[in-house]
Amino acid sequence: KVCKRSFFAVAGLALTGPVQGQGVSESSFVERKPQETDEECKIDVRLQDEGEALDGVPPWHPEDNIVVTLAGDNCDVGVSPTWTIGDWKHTIIQIAPNATFEAPRLRYFERHAIKLARGVLLDVSYDGIFKDGHWETYVVSTPNRAVPFWIDSNKRKFKAGPDGAVMVYMNFGDASRPDGAVMVYMKVKESALQETITDMESGPVTKMEGPYMEGRPWVRCNEPFGEAFDDIEFYNFAGMKIQENDGKHLMYMQHWTLREDANADAYHNGHPFGEIHMALYTANKVSGMQTFLPGTQNLNVVPNPEDATSATWFNNDDPGVQISMPWGPGVGHGPIWSINPETGEPIMNCDGAVHYPLHRHLISANGPANEPLRYTMWTAFEHPVEHVTVPLNMLTSWPNAYIQTSEVPDCDAEPPAGHVEAATE
Repeated sequence: KVCKRSFFAVAGLALTGPVQGQGVSESSFVERKPQETDEECKIDVRLQDEGEALDGVPPWHPEDNIVVTLAGDNCDVGVSPTWTIGDWKHTIIQIAPNATFEAPRLRYFERHAIKLARGVLLDVSYDGIFKDGHWETYVVSTPNRAVPFWIDSNKRKFKAGPDGAVMVYMNFGDASRPDGAVMVYMKVKESALQETITDMESGPVTKMEGPYMEGRPWVRCNEPFGEAFDDIEFYNFAGMKIQENDGKHLMYMQHWTLREDANADAYHNGHPFGEIHMALYTANKVSGMQTFLPGTQNLNVVPNPEDATSATWFNNDDPGVQISMPWGPGVGHGPIWSINPETGEPIMNCDGAVHYPLHRHLISANGPANEPLRYTMWTAFEHPVEHVTVPLNMLTSWPNAYIQTSEVPDCDAEPPAGHVEAATE
């Protein structure tokens, strides 16, 4: 059933001045964003009720989460309200099987990106697999690699595969599987990408708009994670739970910041989800994910200094080889959890969580630090296990290629001393 309104915005081209591309400023244009749908295609948004227990939300933010409920099966394309988070626009897009979402036309000063939550998109980028005459984009990509989330600015139509799709549009979709697709569509102005974050009281981190988003407080991570983080500028706030129309959990999305004078601790064992990160702002060009390659040995490992603190130096002197995946804005990573090379499914921990090697956010660069110190800001997309199977054509067991991590957990081993329990629940 087709929604009663158009699926794309039709805002006017210009308020004043000449046509696009001839020296027009950003303020000359009406902002275009996906138009919210209604009736059968309405995506419901509410604030978590007081005392309400929700699955899929982190233990350090059990309350004050935003709950987004998708439209029912009779909807071809559902479009949520748009949220501004750190000056990036975020819209949830739901696309029925084989249906198409058409995004508003971008201005010359805008860029857009997407993150799939469910399903497959056809011919939106080449970061996927060519199959049956189409490039298929999945919820996950090649493991242990930096992955751009940007979409070509000329791309406006997003078609789902036979199962449909759900995505975060930072700002986009076309779905192609029987279940349709869901995505987050993200859009940002080029001028925002020229900004840096130097404190948590001004600048991009204060630009928060949309339903239940205004005034949402950033929380220092020493509160939930303990005294090891007392001296680390590491922040987070209660995020957004996306669920199917029947209430089944689909994805949790939350945002973090970390200042460049301290790395975030490594945690062990696992999460109850498959987690993908994407940077919005970066403090420097080493900022990104750092993870172990289990079963390897670094012959040049250097012992930690005697005054090393657990939160910043934890397991730095482990003899295992560690790799890093630096991000720029709009860039994230593929799966870093352990993957069964025969099925593409996550390898599970002894307690039923997804098994991860030690990993953390790396941010320490050589040379003098920026003055003033800068923060990296990133988004964490937390997916249930059923949505993060990696296609086998993205994996290899060729000797020494080390595309995916396939470590099987030792259920009799003790967790490493000092690992952060709160981050693994």
